[in-house]
Amino acid sequence: MNILVTGATGFIGRFLVNRLATNNDRITCLVRQPVERCPKLNKANVELKRVDILDKKTLVKSIPEVQLVYHLAGKVFAKQKRGNPYYKVNTEGTKILAQAVMNSSREYPRFIFLSSIAAVVGKNYGVVNENTLPNPITRYGKSKLEAENILLQYKRQYGLPVTIIRSPLVYGPGDHIFSRSTLLFKMVKRGIRPLGDGNSLFSLCYIENLMAVLETLRHIKIVPSDIYFVADEKPRALNEWVEIIADAEGVSSPKIKIPDLLTDILVKFGPHSVRKLINEMRSNWACVISKAREELGYIPPFSSEIGIRETVTWYKSKGII
Repeated sequence: MNILVTGATGFIGRFLVNRLATNNDRITCLVRQPVERCPKLNKANVELKRVDILDKKTLVKSIPEVQLVYHLAGKVFAKQKRGNPYYKVNTEGTKILAQAVMNSSREYPRFIFLSSIAAVVGKNYGVVNENTLPNPITRYGKSKLEAENILLQYKRQYGLPVTIIRSPLVYGPGDHIFSRSTLLFKMVKRGIRPLGDGNSLFSLCYIENLMAVLETLRHIKIVPSDIYFVADEKPRALNEWVEIIADAEGVSSPKIKIPDLLTDILVKFGPHSVRKLINEMRSNWACVISKAREELGYIPPFSSEIGIRETVTWYKSKGII
């Protein structure tokens, strides 16, 4: 099978490409940085092409005939205060890629789009599912929802076989040292309690559990539904996640509470990743996975406890925590 992957140099993308490379598939990865700076993707059946997905002309020339597309590329953090870089990359980039894929193939390939729980969760939402009315509260979430809508329109209008996977925060070995999950693990290691009362509900997704679904979709030619939430087995209160992380790190339950005044200052003037994490800790970011379980046979192969232990072991081996 010929497979196209975007976002291959990211945390999730590297995992996926390394997993796919063990098969006899031919994998084409679209990357933004110079090819020589991607040694971790150097596999016999992996071809790297440096291209900007916003460059329509170059993109069409770079895409071979493929049977499956994994669109993982996206803008998660943006420092710019002007314009909307989230829309440019996540929405417009997805639109351009889908058009290029349709123009490059005699038969439309299956198109798997990695979206986010942020495309749905609104203010004061509880646990969400695929039927929840989306009301995203962040520019990132709004850009992902717009991208979803474009792809679903292409599915209705042109028959592009689209499947959308909405995941919450993904964690695991190999994650970026400045990611939100890494920041959470560091806070617990330093004895810092979660912001607020810690009762907000969160879903997390261990990287290997996400891989299980992405690999399953590789083998399913006709997917029953358009959208699926994928996460670990169940949502938990933030306090419970913190206890699991602390246990894996071999530290006591965090005792240090950040004063509300300092929290407000960090929300206004702190680094983007810190501001985003604080706002998320104050809200529910939880989903159920019953639809993926029923229609895709998704049963998370790893419990959250095992996933967190594996992640902590990797962080320690790299001196991150």
